[in-house]
Amino acid sequence: MRYFIIGFKNCGKTTLGKKLARKLNMEFIDLDEEIERRTGKSIPEIYSEEGDTEFRNKEWETLLSVVKNENIVVALGGGAPCHCDNMNLIEKHGEVIYIMLDDDTLVSRLKQATVDRPVVLNKSDEELRDYIKDIRYRCEHHYMRAKYIVEGKNIKIDNIIEILKKKLV
Repeated sequence: MRYFIIGFKNCGKTTLGKKLARKLNMEFIDLDEEIERRTGKSIPEIYSEEGDTEFRNKEWETLLSVVKNENIVVALGGGAPCHCDNMNLIEKHGEVIYIMLDDDTLVSRLKQATVDRPVVLNKSDEELRDYIKDIRYRCEHHYMRAKYIVEGKNIKIDNIIEILKKKLV
């Protein structure tokens, strides 16, 4: 079995993924961390040195390799489902879980995470809302293709396990 967790940046994909993998006795892979491990560069370094197109190529190549693994939970970067053929790839190879969050919660989380998210550094609440609106416009239709759509605010791992069990039966 393979589970792929998607959603907006800072929605909790990695946190949920680690808990889900532990609970299901599966391997956890954070796709961005795997890209960094394989390239020896951080994601911001790849972007600044090689640009978005090259980053998306590395993301695609890494995902192509990762989907071959069995018994995994994979947290994808926020933009991963929206590029290359990534969404079709993960739908073909496993179950997709979209963690949905409201704009207010996303603004709050993005404000707290600005150190490791240079794209949102020093943005006002209004600028963050515009940023979220733009990303939703470009990505939400990909996210909504997920088999499981779960509300991410106050999410409990046992509730996710229950949802997965019901739909797998």
